[in-house]
Amino acid sequence: MSSIQDLQLNPRLHRALDKMGFNEPTEVQAKAIPHALQGKDLMVSAKTGGGKTAAFLLPMLELLLQQDKPRSSTRGLILLPTRELALQTQKAFEDMAAYTHLTCGLIMGGEAYKHQVAKIRRNPEVIIATPGRLVEHIEKGNMDFNDLEFLVLDEADRMLDMGFTEDMHTIASQCPPERQTLLFSATLRHLGINEVSKHLKDPLRLEVDAIAHGHSNITQERIFVDDDKHKANVVAQLIKEEAANRVMIFCKTREQCERLSHVLNYKKLKSGFIHGELPQSQRKQILNQFRDDKLQVIVATDVAARGLDIKDVELVVNFTVAHSGDDHVHRIGRTGRQDKTGKAVTLINKLDFNLMSSIERYLKIRLTTRKLQGIESNYTGPKKLKSSGKAVGAKKPKSTRTKAGKKVAAAKKIKNKAAPERKAAMSTSGDGSAPLKRKS
Repeated sequence: MSSIQDLQLNPRLHRALDKMGFNEPTEVQAKAIPHALQGKDLMVSAKTGGGKTAAFLLPMLELLLQQDKPRSSTRGLILLPTRELALQTQKAFEDMAAYTHLTCGLIMGGEAYKHQVAKIRRNPEVIIATPGRLVEHIEKGNMDFNDLEFLVLDEADRMLDMGFTEDMHTIASQCPPERQTLLFSATLRHLGINEVSKHLKDPLRLEVDAIAHGHSNITQERIFVDDDKHKANVVAQLIKEEAANRVMIFCKTREQCERLSHVLNYKKLKSGFIHGELPQSQRKQILNQFRDDKLQVIVATDVAARGLDIKDVELVVNFTVAHSGDDHVHRIGRTGRQDKTGKAVTLINKLDFNLMSSIERYLKIRLTTRKLQGIESNYTGPKKLKSSGKAVGAKKPKSTRTKAGKKVAAAKKIKNKAAPERKAAMSTSGDGSAPLKRKS
């Protein structure tokens, strides 16, 4: 499929896509959309930034337009893990449905509950929701899914990681069994995916650019560092050397995010931070400032590693090493989107080396070591490596105990080993029955 015109969508959808400059489908769109238009249930794995949002929105919009049902209740439900991704999907829906009568409603945490009830009562064709808040509305009887035809589970692995497993089962069980279900995930090998897949009918599995293949269009480097203070200085110099206008930095904790952002602002780099405990309105404002080039740097926890589609991020920095290979790929996937080139740099201290080595082995890559002049670290990597690529641990020092001391230790070991047997013998009578009671 070389052109979006080959999809033979409704002319009103093509008009919107033309306005968006959407001419050529991505690989995941070319593979998933034709099957989705045939009404098949799909399980799709694709790397972040591959255009999967359009891969489920376009067939849903097309099939809704083919059969107009003005008196029905909600006909489509899109379930997503985070508020940022929900807002982003809402924007994509509105852009693609701009020349149609189709509307969507947004249901997520961080917004007034009564306003959401009003949205539901306006009966939009499609609901875009995060799991926790949607379950609240279901439990209070606000949702009517009797006419639901389409269920989309986007970033399914992320929802499982965030503890939404039961919510996903609850929501799916409320939808009519004859619906069409589309599941999208970074990987179909997640431990919980098989359980969720029970809500699909004979699904077709499509794997597009599997996550373990990494990102060939992203240059990946590593810099050895000492402590957080040294890391902050490295980050500031790195951004200046790269002359990057849009930078995303990932930290492990909320405190690290806030502290690093303040340090970068002090160093004359316009920076903002986002994490899960920040109010939604503030997170949205910071992301908009970043998109509008009012901020050069965003420092974030992994809450922002998934799904955010921000164009032209030139540099990603892992201030702390990601927890897993999948998380690493999602982080660096903020750059090099839509097959553009990008750069990702990971800061590695002595405690992080083996974790990063495991990630390299999972992704089947080796990060290029980089040094910044005048700001080198005392730590330069392990002196010896195992065949696995991990650092060789220090040998245990030989014992300096005397022969007499060793004999005492051995005697104690024998005594301790025999103690449970003696205790057991004392607690029962000779024939193994219950212990004998003493007379008072």
